[in-house]
Amino acid sequence: MKKIILIVDDDRLSLSTAQNLLSDSYKAVAVNSGKQAYKYLERHTPDLILLDINMPEIDGFEVMRTLQADPKWSRIPVIFLTADRSSDTEVKCFRMGACDFISKPFEPQIMMSRIISTLELDGYRKDLQRRLDEKTREMERITIQAIMTVANTVDAKDDYTKGHSMRVAAYSELMAQRLGWSEEEIQNTYYVAMLHDVGKIGVPDAVLNKPFKLTDLEFGLIKNHTIMGAEILKDFKMFPNVDVGAKYHHERYDGKGYPEGLKAESIPLIARVIALVDSYDAMTSNRVYRRRLDNDIVMKELEKGKGSQWDPELVDIFLELIKEGALEKQRMHEEDMALPIFDSEKIVGTVMSNESVLEASLDYLTGVLSKRKGEYEIAAALRAMGGCMLIIDLDNFKKINQTHGHLAGDYALKMTADVLRDVCSQDIVCRTGGDEFLCFAEGMKSQKEAVAKVEKILDAFAKKQQDVDILKEVSLSVGISLSGVDGYEFDELYQRADKALYHVKQNEAIHYGFYHSAELVRTPEQSKNDLETIVELVRQREGHQGAFRIDYSEFSHIYDFMSRFSERSSQETQLLLFTLFSSDGSEVKLERMEIAMQCMEQAICKSLRGVDVGTRYSSSQFLVVLMGTEKQNIRVATDRIIQNYFKLYGDKDITLTYDVAEF
Repeated sequence: MKKIILIVDDDRLSLSTAQNLLSDSYKAVAVNSGKQAYKYLERHTPDLILLDINMPEIDGFEVMRTLQADPKWSRIPVIFLTADRSSDTEVKCFRMGACDFISKPFEPQIMMSRIISTLELDGYRKDLQRRLDEKTREMERITIQAIMTVANTVDAKDDYTKGHSMRVAAYSELMAQRLGWSEEEIQNTYYVAMLHDVGKIGVPDAVLNKPFKLTDLEFGLIKNHTIMGAEILKDFKMFPNVDVGAKYHHERYDGKGYPEGLKAESIPLIARVIALVDSYDAMTSNRVYRRRLDNDIVMKELEKGKGSQWDPELVDIFLELIKEGALEKQRMHEEDMALPIFDSEKIVGTVMSNESVLEASLDYLTGVLSKRKGEYEIAAALRAMGGCMLIIDLDNFKKINQTHGHLAGDYALKMTADVLRDVCSQDIVCRTGGDEFLCFAEGMKSQKEAVAKVEKILDAFAKKQQDVDILKEVSLSVGISLSGVDGYEFDELYQRADKALYHVKQNEAIHYGFYHSAELVRTPEQSKNDLETIVELVRQREGHQGAFRIDYSEFSHIYDFMSRFSERSSQETQLLLFTLFSSDGSEVKLERMEIAMQCMEQAICKSLRGVDVGTRYSSSQFLVVLMGTEKQNIRVATDRIIQNYFKLYGDKDITLTYDVAEF
């Protein structure tokens, strides 16, 4: 379906020119005044408005003010049309809220280019807004779930208050409806009432469930739950005045309540409503010290407390609800819908999971799992079945943000996430960093299956690039590790996939690679070149961002340490790269190389001083920084390391060499 462009211009030649230019690609609707534009907009919503500034009766700026003031029209993108090319006019156009302006007479190519760009950016904005709305609804759902979890946890502290908070919320909602409050106020009342007893979390169970008369100290603890509840909720901003219900629902109309002894109208109305329905639910529920009261007795008690304990006008309304049977019907419904009181194991599980409930499980921008949630699920899947880990990185992503802005960058991330969601629908996918995603294929343990999965991702991404121009400026690099082959624990597999990714990004000819095939064995010549590359990169660190081109986390820590040390100290720093290689040039199995690496690490750690630092650099290399060591002492240290290595390793199929550079 063609997009609709509304052209508003009093000049018939301009209207005709613009309409003819746009008619092949768009549905162009032309009107010659602001009044006609309003009439059209009452029945239709165009995708873009081209608006002339200088028109009789109502000029373009006045039309723009009207559009901006009406929620139905304020989001329609507007491009001003003007023959005035002064900078003041241009500034005013943008301040009014226009997306762009086109100078008259029209230059066809410029006009089409600006319209295409504006519509494309508006498409990005609408897509981002849709995703934001979805995320907002998700956050609201999670928040409501958290509220219900908290309310049920509070009710679970008292053996006799199952569903109390939900019933008080439901009764308060009925009262709000009867009082004629707005839908937003009614919804707010429900959740304020739901949390009115949250402060009881801090009251000992023995006091809440005591079957005998409370001591003054114990009663003081009970009374304090109002202050504690208000303190807990004071920074909760999703529902306005949510702390009011918790703090004031035990105030009395005659001023004899607590915590502040407020009287009559000085008590917030929502707190007066909750105080009344809270008392009703207490009277109609079985308590630790008595059975529930009959409705006749309850109604007499309410009449008796009019003007003293409760607001008399609210009591009259509430009595009508009782007589109509509305409350009993609502009670039955809420008890059916209420979450069950948890057994001891489930209570512990619920309390322990509150942090997870409150923390969003999805990445706010892309909709895939959040880093924490994804890592948790992957770790669990590893323990259950093992699998294949993929670290997926967007190459040249920073260029999008720098050239086109962060809105375009966000859109690129969303499109990439969509590809991963489609291809890896049965796998665990999360976003672990700015432009990095993690995918885990549970149960996948062969290199052949992993290659098929990665190539499917790359093919799908290539197809998406054909539809989304912004993606043409980036590419994907993938580092792969396999459980059992490359390790068993999450951290181990992640680090090895990260190192595989590093080797991929250093080689522009490939887009993916495995840890165990990422140059497992280096030659002495390659090792020397590796060290020269590291030294050069560190010396040029001023021109790089972050840990320059060395992307994996272990080396970034070494890099930061070296940078800080070199800035603070004038001492010489020696950089050593120890490398394992096959004695006869034959292939070395991963298991043997890993044993040799462990022996080399132990030999290095036993031989170095406490001020020296080191880390694995690759699957067969270890990087060491000697702090302030004189050159003549380096040979002593390296000889000791080599001797310790052969003592620990025992065999001679994998030997050890090293290269030294001064930093």
